[in-house]
Amino acid sequence: MERAPAFDPAPLDDKDLPDMKRIALFLLLLIAGCGEEAVDRQIPREEAVALARDAAGSAFQALSAELGQAIADGGTVAAIPICSDKAGGLLKGVAEERGLLLLRVSDRPRNVAHAAAPADLEAMESFRATLSGGASPAPSVLPVEDGSTVVMLPIVLNQPLCLQCHGGADDISPETRKAIAARYPEDRATGYKLGELRGIWRVTVPSR
Repeated sequence: MERAPAFDPAPLDDKDLPDMKRIALFLLLLIAGCGEEAVDRQIPREEAVALARDAAGSAFQALSAELGQAIADGGTVAAIPICSDKAGGLLKGVAEERGLLLLRVSDRPRNVAHAAAPADLEAMESFRATLSGGASPAPSVLPVEDGSTVVMLPIVLNQPLCLQCHGGADDISPETRKAIAARYPEDRATGYKLGELRGIWRVTVPSR
């Protein structure tokens, strides 16, 4: 049986070079065009921030209403299951209604699934520096290559009621502390004072 000849590409001729240059130029323009398209699809910064604020505000109101009702019915201990059982669904509902991705994250999470990523930590460091200077932090806005925009908003503890679950030893009752430890054995979300940064809302606004 005869063996098939090995593939031996023909050597390049000088006259082939212009065609290759044109192909290379076309590919470069195509790649550049894709990048420009992603940028063009990015919504304006102000619009992204407004959408993120609206989503985070609605989620906060919904969650606060659930927590307030639980506390009214059964005290602080009764509110603890709300965060673990209902908060995720509430946030998802708000996000889906607006076509966004909405998350709460922290460098000291109660639920380890809500741990902050490196970009979140950078934003939190900036927010804390602004708060320590007595000013209100501006949103952190990060354009993404796929055309989406990530908006990070500070979560500041401003309500004394929050300290019943997130404050220091004098703020949290032994009963509440025991309930938190039972549900969140790796909890790190205590020891806060009013006015401190608890975490951030990370809102991903899709492209046009």
